[in-house]
Amino acid sequence: MTLETREFEEIKPQWRVRLEDALSVSTRGKRKLLLLTSTVSLVVVVLGLLPTKIEALGIAFESKNQRNFIVLLSALNAYALVGFLLYAWADLHLQIRTQRSAATGYIDEFVKGKATSLESLNYFLRFAFDFIVPVGYGAYALFKLYEVLPRSFRSEEHTSELQ
Repeated sequence: MTLETREFEEIKPQWRVRLEDALSVSTRGKRKLLLLTSTVSLVVVVLGLLPTKIEALGIAFESKNQRNFIVLLSALNAYALVGFLLYAWADLHLQIRTQRSAATGYIDEFVKGKATSLESLNYFLRFAFDFIVPVGYGAYALFKLYEVLPRSFRSEEHTSELQ
């Protein structure tokens, strides 16, 4: 949904910042990477779709290689999570400074109790969707990978003791 120029000019100045995208293009890219790596990690862990063989490439995964695959997924997921946090922090900081510099910014209205409940709900839902949900999803994927990793270490140690 795009706003016409005339409609945009009628919007209060404090709403302009809030209606514009809070995330920069680079942060959106980091968020996409985080969501993608987290989804792949959860598919592997929760659904148990750990590859044992990739026939097109002629690769067969042994148990040690499967463990290494989980470690690689964990590292990639951690990289995406930290990258998103760094970029999102910068965007959030910029948004807060922009709103504070406006004489009638949302933060001033919210602190003084002048913001309506609908304005507050809209602002905080979008904040949660843009910032909190991706971080929680990425952290959950890392946690699930961590849960699987010790089991694979134990099973490898156990099988080496049996031989």
